[in-house]
Amino acid sequence: MTMLQPTFAPAAPGATPGRSRARRALVLAAALWVALALPAQAGDGGPQGAPAPALTFQSRIDSWLRLGYDRPDDALAGLQAMDPGGAATPVERIALLQARGMVLAQSGRAADAQQWIDALAALHESRADAGAMLIRAMLASMQGRIDLGEPLAQSALATLRAACPAMPDGSAQAAGEVQITADPAAASECNVRAAWGATRILQRYWQDKGVPANAAAQARSARDLALWAADNPRLTLSTAELAWLLVRGDKLDAAQPLLRQAQRLAARSGDPALQARVKMAEALMAHWHQDSDAVRRLADEALPLAREANSPRLESVLLGYLSDVYAKQRRPAEALRAAEQALPVAREHKDVRIELMLTNNAGLAKIGLGRIAEGKRDLARVEQLTRDAGLAARQAEALREYDAALTAAGDYRGALELFHRERELNAKTMDLAREAALKELRLRNDRERKQRDIDLLARDNELKGVELANRELMLRIWAVAGVVLALSAATVLLLYRRVRATNRQLVASEAQLRVQSERDPLTNLANRRQFLSVMHAEQARSGAEAGFEGALLLVDIDHFKHVNDGHGHAAGDVVLCEVARRLNEAVRGDDLVVRWGGEEFLVLALKVPALQAEQLAERVLKVIGERPVMVDGRPVAITVSIGYARFPLPPHVLPLGWEQAINLADMALYTAKSQGRNKSVGIVAADAPAEPALRQIEADFERAWSEGRVTLKIAPGPLALA
Repeated sequence: MTMLQPTFAPAAPGATPGRSRARRALVLAAALWVALALPAQAGDGGPQGAPAPALTFQSRIDSWLRLGYDRPDDALAGLQAMDPGGAATPVERIALLQARGMVLAQSGRAADAQQWIDALAALHESRADAGAMLIRAMLASMQGRIDLGEPLAQSALATLRAACPAMPDGSAQAAGEVQITADPAAASECNVRAAWGATRILQRYWQDKGVPANAAAQARSARDLALWAADNPRLTLSTAELAWLLVRGDKLDAAQPLLRQAQRLAARSGDPALQARVKMAEALMAHWHQDSDAVRRLADEALPLAREANSPRLESVLLGYLSDVYAKQRRPAEALRAAEQALPVAREHKDVRIELMLTNNAGLAKIGLGRIAEGKRDLARVEQLTRDAGLAARQAEALREYDAALTAAGDYRGALELFHRERELNAKTMDLAREAALKELRLRNDRERKQRDIDLLARDNELKGVELANRELMLRIWAVAGVVLALSAATVLLLYRRVRATNRQLVASEAQLRVQSERDPLTNLANRRQFLSVMHAEQARSGAEAGFEGALLLVDIDHFKHVNDGHGHAAGDVVLCEVARRLNEAVRGDDLVVRWGGEEFLVLALKVPALQAEQLAERVLKVIGERPVMVDGRPVAITVSIGYARFPLPPHVLPLGWEQAINLADMALYTAKSQGRNKSVGIVAADAPAEPALRQIEADFERAWSEGRVTLKIAPGPLALA
């Protein structure tokens, strides 16, 4: 399951995973990025649990932050000891308040962290305000809400740069100047660690949005800050992260030297936690190139380093990553063992994103082991966590994964329930997005209408001025008045024509808005709103008691998730548009093709005979599946599953509404998918003389089929060729 993972930087959150080539790759990358972003100790390492006396003030804070990742109470006590009775300088006081808030935030203790946010705000100092914003950004990250953290990080970074103009801001990279001179003395006057953390939040934001070029630019900026401050641990992390982002952008030649530099820095530090994180970066690169043996080896090498660093949370992240590796290798028992070993640590530290990933993995593993009831309980917990975090897309993805797992386990009824729930959730998400787009379109039209009104008013005022001038001229000389009068009449006529033209444009814009509200913006097919309009018009024409008459086809793209996983969401959009085009090619001119939701389409053919409905379904199978879709010059094999029926159903021709007709076609579609996909399943007849009998068929469609109360026609699709 795709997740936003938390980051734990010394003074602020760091980077998180961006979009990758497949959802499973996202999960693995997410777990690794958590480990990459654990707090790193600045300067020379001290003993775990207490900073060495020789460390600088900020390096001691870094050491307590690192300890606070696993033992927050011990770290808070150590930070308290660094501030006896408020003796610290103002700069040190801000750093201590910020460090306490970050320790609590990275442990998920929002209520406790709030007191340090308030304490920083009460100082009324720009650097303190920036620290408060970074703590709030960390809390948002712990809740999986990166969109809340991004504007906070932007504001904090702007505040910190305004207070320290000498701080590198990434412009040198943009101008091609790649040399950054270390200046630790100047850096000590600036809150460079906070700026580094804010930059990595922005890096994580662009990773999550799927824009690796922007994420790499932020990673370079973070690396420049670490170079400028001569901060080797942060330089190691940012160098490793930049290498991984360059690999994502297919810039392997530029990434390899950076990875080697990160390896040298980590080895020189003698810090096992830092060495583990660099190995995790290597694993990310290996995973991107689908080298599963290297991924497993590097993860196994990182685990002993995490144990040597005495970091249970880092170890739990690694175990969560291994649970994903085992799941991908179809080893559910080992995947479950790793997830259950890591879950208590995630829950102890209220790490919602890690808990979400591990619970999801554990539930899928339990279903794979035949413990279906336990797996469903884990799914309920996953749904609760995603709802609380407002992660509707991740909830839909979890339903899709569990649907596939239950189908593989033979629980078709449970899989069907999840299938419908996922489709309903996707429909709601699409409706919200459509409503937002329509609202924006209305606002834009309103603005244009107001501007036109202002222009008309200005022209009207101009006309009034002309009329006043004409009256004055009429008093002076009748001849000139006649000429002016004629000119005024011409001006009025011109303005009148312009007003009429403007009104015609307004009417045309309103008509265009109505048309756009009834079209799917991606495929330009009809949407549900237009379908409902057609159905209501047909019902008004024929009468409500007559029932629906015609054919309905529900068309679902097979294994569409694999297209997104293997080729990316942009490729998925190309496939959806091409399938829409082929559907239009296959149907009659009077038929209505509707994008029903996600990768599902609906074809409405009114007044069509039953034989033509069967021919239409087989034609759709052939037109879509007989040749691959070209995506970036590569062929992608696409097939569809179809459920259809011509209503009213023989032999009893019981009248039924179009909603019930869609439900029956949907049951035929699910039968086509459960029978192996790439085929059409049509309801030829139904032994339903009355409504109760039809409801019994709907309650258990498979049983009705097996008992002969429903007659189906199954036609296979063409062999998909890539």
